[in-house]
Parts: sequence; structure tokens; C-alpha cells
Amino acid sequence: MQSLESKNNAASFEQHLTFVSKLGEIDGFILDALQREVLASDVQWHEPYSEYASPGLMVAVLLSPDGKEDNFSWKDCSAPKPTPLTERLPVLKRLLDGFGFNIMASRLLKLQPGTYLHEHRDYVYLENVERYRLHVPIVTNARAHIVMPGCRIHLSRGYLWKLNPKEAIHSASNFGSEPRIHLMLDCYHNDRLQNLISQESLPVNSLERLPILSVDEKSLLLDNGRKLIKAGQVTEAEDLVLKQFCLRDLGELTSYQLLYELFGGVSGCEQRLEYWRTRAQDVYPVIAH
Repeated sequence: MQSLESKNNAASFEQHLTFVSKLGEIDGFILDALQREVLASDVQWHEPYSEYASPGLMVAVLLSPDGKEDNFSWKDCSAPKPTPLTERLPVLKRLLDGFGFNIMASRLLKLQPGTYLHEHRDYVYLENVERYRLHVPIVTNARAHIVMPGCRIHLSRGYLWKLNPKEAIHSASNFGSEPRIHLMLDCYHNDRLQNLISQESLPVNSLERLPILSVDEKSLLLDNGRKLIKAGQVTEAEDLVLKQFCLRDLGELTSYQLLYELFGGVSGCEQRLEYWRTRAQDVYPVIAH
């Protein structure tokens, strides 16, 4: 008879499968050619989302509504145009054209060593239609992950991966020693994508449980954060707390609630407290008030 724990694990696994999954293999010759092309090209990396991540989240736009490389806005678009960068990357362009997806936008995404994103959701202000974010890992390492509450998943090279970033509270981190580079596509649902989703998989060993943040560890974390604030290192204190989503199972807590506790214990931090309450509204609208 299946144990209660194994049943719970199976249910948790099925839930994660709806959020992230492996859709199929990418031809190794094409992927190697793509890697050589991207690394050899003069890609102009930008850092437009510094408010939502630690330093090192770099973006290069491939398909945008107007075909401009400096258009970093998220908008619904049924016919995005290739940027000049895409035209300089013929292997990548052929791959995009050959997928058969209804692409809304596409980018190259680089995470420098030590970079992580804040706990978040995507697509919040877009039209309420079915869409997914697809990832093709180009350069990666074993310490680069997609992170969801209490667990992390390494998107291994050689495969096309699906993420449901509106439904899944998530982050991404690269705590390896080399940059992580992914091709990222935001795609509306169509028959081609549905065919792949109908055969999606998520190997059990892909999920890695994060260690639980204990009561003592939480107390020490907040104490250390308040010491940093009193020393005038507010950004460092916020970094210390926000990073915990990628390192620990926070249980019923969120990284934003940890920030509320952090700033609630120090006078003169009302502005920062209100800032993070506002930021959290898109992620956890119930607890943000």
C-alpha cells in the first residue's frame, strides 16, 4: 500500500509538472552550433530589470513588437519582429522559425554567477489567454536553477523546457561559477505547442527539495539583517533576505513577509517597508496589505 508521504510526494510532483516540464529534445548539432554562434557574436547585453533581481540579470532582445533591441516592455503581440541581433544570428533565427510556435516575444537571458531573481510571477498584466514561457538552455551549469517554493529544478541542456510563469511563484538563480545563458520564448498556446505538452515529462530526479528554514535560522537571519541596516547597508540586508527563497524552504512564509519582519523591527524603514508591500501585490495580493 502506498504510504501517505509517498502519496503527498506524488501529488506535489503532479502539481509541479503543471508549472514546469520537459517538452522534448533539441538536436545536439544545432544546439552546439547555436552556442558557438551566441558566444562568438557581439551580443549587446542590457540590464533593464535591476529592480527585480540581484546584479547580473542580462537581456538581449530577439523578437519585439517593433523589432527594436531596446524594447524591454512586456506586451501582447501576435506578430513580433526580429531585431537586428536576430538577423546576425542565422542558426538562432532558423531555430525560432522552425519551432512552429505562435511566439509573443523572444530573448536571450544571461544570469551572471551569483545572480538570482526575486520571488515573482509573470504575465500578470497581460491578456488572460493561455501562454507559456519556453527555455532552451544554451550554456548552463549544475548550480543554475528555476526555483519554486521549497524546491529547485535544473533545466538541463539538450532539451526544450516549459514554464507556466503566471501560475507558478518562481525565481531563477545561478550560483555556479560560469554564466548561464538561455534562449527564452513567450508563446501563445497553439496546436504545435499542445502536441508537445501532451507528451511533457518531469524526471523525478529533476526536483531537489530545499532545506527548511528553522526557527533559529530565521531569528539569526533577521538579526544579521538588522545589523546591516543599522550599519547603513540596507541593500545588503534586503539581498540577504530575498535570496532565501532560492536557498531555503520558507514553509508558510514568503521572502516578502521576511522583509516585513526585518523592517518592522527597525525604526526609520517605513519607506522600504511600503516599497516591498507594493512590490508584493503582484505576487501575493492577499498578504501584501
